[in-house]
Amino acid sequence: MAHHEAESGGYGSSPHMKTVAWSILVMGISLAIIIILYIWIGWIPGSGFSDDIMREQQDALRVEYGLPPVEEITPEEAEIPPSLRDLN
Repeated sequence: MAHHEAESGGYGSSPHMKTVAWSILVMGISLAIIIILYIWIGWIPGSGFSDDIMREQQDALRVEYGLPPVEEITPEEAEIPPSLRDLN
C-alpha cells in the first residue's frame, strides 16, 4: 500500500480543519445571539434620541446660567447643521 493512501482520511480528520469548523460554529452562535438580543431589546433610537438629550441638556444649562430660552426648531430643522440653517 502506498504511503499517501494510508494517511488520506479526508479533510475532516485534519486537526486544522476541526479548528476552522469550531471557529465557524462559534461565529455563527455569536451572530445568532446578537440577532436575538437585537430582536429582544430592540433598536436604540439614533439621531432623534440624541437630539432630545441635547435639547434637555441645553434647556437645563440655560436655566442654570440665566440665559433666555432658545427658539424651538422643528425636527426637520434639527437635521440641518446650524451653520447651514440660515442659508435659505
